[in-house]
Amino acid sequence: MAAHEDIKKTIKALERREIKGWLAESPLQAQKIVARLISRDAIVGIGDSSTLRQVGIVEAIKKKGNHIINPFDLDKPVVDGKTNFENLFYPSLQASVCDVFVTGTNVLTEDGRLVNIDGAGNRVAGMFWGHPVSIIVVGRNKIVKNLEAALDRVKNVVAPEHLKRKAMNTPCVKSGRCHDCNGPKRVCAVTTIIEHKPVLTAINVVIVDMDLGLSWDRSWPKDRIENIINLHEKHMWGCPINRLAVENVDTKTLWKMARARGISWPSKR
Repeated sequence: MAAHEDIKKTIKALERREIKGWLAESPLQAQKIVARLISRDAIVGIGDSSTLRQVGIVEAIKKKGNHIINPFDLDKPVVDGKTNFENLFYPSLQASVCDVFVTGTNVLTEDGRLVNIDGAGNRVAGMFWGHPVSIIVVGRNKIVKNLEAALDRVKNVVAPEHLKRKAMNTPCVKSGRCHDCNGPKRVCAVTTIIEHKPVLTAINVVIVDMDLGLSWDRSWPKDRIENIINLHEKHMWGCPINRLAVENVDTKTLWKMARARGISWPSKR
């Protein structure tokens, strides 16, 4: 279990990479830190994260009075093409370019690197592009020794366990380890490593001194792993969803609807 001193060392490593680190000893302290980092007039985009829900971050931002764009609102169902567009796809586009982006991370190394795997890429892109400020909230259980350990964790623990809870029929769900599979069922499409502050975005990492999200070392005691799983499952994105409305969506139609709504590109010359 990461001790305060280990967390502080990780924060110093982040700051050597020009990424601001914060230690939160409780969910309430994490809420206060995040709230202080967001200006009152900022539009805030949310990336899917059970960590944010476990700590109550979105509620804290709402209480402050900011306008929030949350494509992963538990009260907004995704059951057909229309609700896919209105409640998930279009808000994800809006959240990709706003004042502040708030999300979690899959893994954080002791030397200050943020490692993530994503399907569509909106969450990981939001960490380093499209906003002047990004805020990443992470539990102590996601800190690993180095980059090698980080890639092992995301590929052989985080991804299979997430897909298992989404009832995906992939090789890693069956074996618990990455098979580097290909084909339409693969959802581990984008792997990112943030090594340093990007040129145009300030990144803040709030490390909460508790286990959050879906991540563990397989050598940990069984009861600790079970506690992590149970807490995650209570807070994972679980709004009413028809998986076919997401998996079999006509992406050309979604982009056409987005352009009609106001997302446009330069005309050809």
